[in-house]
Amino acid sequence: MKFFPIPDPRSGGVTKQMLADLRQAGILPNNIGAFASEQNWIEATGVGAPGDGVGAKYWRDNATIWQNSTDTFRYLMIDRAPDGGIARMPLNFSDSTFSIYSLETAQFYRQYAKHFPVIPRLVLKTMNRYDAGRMNFSPGPSVDYPLGILLADPTGPLEGFRATFPSNMALRFNPQNGQPEAFYWADYVREYPFDWTPTVPAAPGGVQKLSDEELVSAAGGIVGSAMTVKEKASAIRQLAAR
Repeated sequence: MKFFPIPDPRSGGVTKQMLADLRQAGILPNNIGAFASEQNWIEATGVGAPGDGVGAKYWRDNATIWQNSTDTFRYLMIDRAPDGGIARMPLNFSDSTFSIYSLETAQFYRQYAKHFPVIPRLVLKTMNRYDAGRMNFSPGPSVDYPLGILLADPTGPLEGFRATFPSNMALRFNPQNGQPEAFYWADYVREYPFDWTPTVPAAPGGVQKLSDEELVSAAGGIVGSAMTVKEKASAIRQLAAR
C-alpha cells in the first residue's frame, strides 16, 4: 500500500513529488499554490521568486485573488509541539481532530487503536488576507503547508463549517523515521485484515454449534467492521453455516 509523506518545510527534504502526491490524494487543496523550494518556483514560473512579508512561506492561497471581500482564511495543518516538532497525540476521540475526520475514519482508528498509540494532531490556523496570499522563500523555519481549508456548511461540525480533509484518509507516524504520513485506511484494512471468524473448540464426540448469543455477537462484529459489503456478506454466510 502507498503512504503519502506530509512535507515538513522546517526540516527540509520537501520534493515536488511529495506535493503532487498530496494534491492527487485530495489533501492539498487545489486553490493552494505550493512549491518545494525557490528553485521549484523558478522552474515552474520562469520568474524570480517572490519575497513578500517577513518569514519563509512556500505556498499561497490563490483564492485571495478572487475572494476580495474575505478578510480571514482558515487552514487545516499538522499541530506543533512547544519545541517546534510535530505534536504526537494519543488517540483521543474527544479532541477537535475528530471533528475534522469522517465518522468512518474515526471508526477505523477505534478498530486499529493498538496500531496507533499516537497520531498527528490536526488543528485550524487562521490567517489574514495578506499572510494567506504572500510567499517568501527566505531562509529559516517556514509556515507549514495546509492539508485542507474550511468551507461554509450549515451542517458542518465546526461551527457551520467543514474541513476539506478527505473522508477516506487517515494519518500516522512512520514506524521507521517517525515522520507523519497519510494513507487510505481501506487499503490498510485490506493489508492488515481482522479475522472475524470465531474459533470454537469441538465438543467431545461431535462438532459444537455456535449459540444464538455467540452468533449474534460475531455477526455484529462483522457488520461494524471496515470490510467491504461483499466481504461482510461472505463472513456472515460462513457464520450461518456453523
